Amino acid sequence: MPLRPAVTELRLTAFKSFRDAVLPLEPVTLLHGAPGAGKSNALEALVALAALAEGEPVDAALGAVRGAAADCAPFGEDLIRLGCTVTGPVGEARLDANLQVRRDGALVVAERLTLGGRLLVTTGTVDPAGGRVDVAWHSDGRQGDIRAPLSASALVTAQLPLRVAGATSGERLVLGASEQVVTALRESFALDPAPALMRTWARADDAARLRGTAENLSAVIARIEGECRIRFGRLVQAARDMGAVPVTGLGALRRTASDGTQRVCAGLDEPSGRRVGADALSSGVLRQLAFATVLLTGPGVLQMSPALEIPDAERLLQVLADDLDLGLPGDRTAALLRLATEVAARGHVRLLATAGAEPLVPVPGVRAVLCSRDGAGRSLLQPAVNSSFPAASTASAASAASTSALPSR
Repeated sequence: MPLRPAVTELRLTAFKSFRDAVLPLEPVTLLHGAPGAGKSNALEALVALAALAEGEPVDAALGAVRGAAADCAPFGEDLIRLGCTVTGPVGEARLDANLQVRRDGALVVAERLTLGGRLLVTTGTVDPAGGRVDVAWHSDGRQGDIRAPLSASALVTAQLPLRVAGATSGERLVLGASEQVVTALRESFALDPAPALMRTWARADDAARLRGTAENLSAVIARIEGECRIRFGRLVQAARDMGAVPVTGLGALRRTASDGTQRVCAGLDEPSGRRVGADALSSGVLRQLAFATVLLTGPGVLQMSPALEIPDAERLLQVLADDLDLGLPGDRTAALLRLATEVAARGHVRLLATAGAEPLVPVPGVRAVLCSRDGAGRSLLQPAVNSSFPAASTASAASAASTSALPSR
């Protein structure tokens, strides 16, 4: 079994523009298609699941995506259906959840957790007024499954580690499966760099953590430069290898602001010896540098809420990169993808990225999936012509059946 839990399948049974769609996830997966096809919706589904895994209320978790809860359900409906498969040390764990959008707040109305095909957790009656849902989990004890009401305002699986005693072998299975799913989902970092914000001189900070907009990239690069020569050396080499123009180095420009604080601005070194600051770099170069920084430095310098109880050697970062190719020619996007495959091969990082509809330079080790819309406006997933891996499916019969079998209420 793999040492590190990884999300290996995303089920978009009813989420925004998707219905009965299944997206298998490899170490590096590229979802591409025309604007408005639904690519970002798939990333947002994982963002929502990650927030739910952290124990956030359903409303808050859905509020982290565009349109919040009201726009997460397919048009004209009030039910969101999401699921994922997490492969890890305890086996293949599958989580499926139905979330109902209500005027007084979104609730979990059905949830199921299985391990290796064995049902471990299921839900029953929901009390919307009291905000509770009846939950049954596997025990292997004399009295059979254990039943208890839990909060319907949060993901049940995220509540289990604090509610299941682990006194029997069955309960230990439940704990192992739930912790594996929660750990893999929490190790997600969504990145959509905003070059307009990245050009600002940042306050120097030895504890800087990169935000999802990468607006403080300069502070993070300055931190890495002074903190770890090995990681910084890898980032410098990536900047050299991926540059569309000759680059000899990377570093931070420094100055003292009028208020006495130290300010920094990341810059690339040219063969002439001049260091060009982020405030003068193109948007594509800045975005490329942000993506490379995340891939090469790991969760220690990212603004996220990882599973701190997991040793660094057993952590697996899932990077969610929106518009990977924005502002970049095809060969530069390919260079980023090659970097991602090299890093993913070491077993500590996985990448799910989106890109436009332009023809892609094939990169070995990248699973390319085409996202498009059908005549009814639903988003479809299909393998790209040059995909290096087996096809993604519009609907996997087994996966779709698993989720759709959950009761709606």
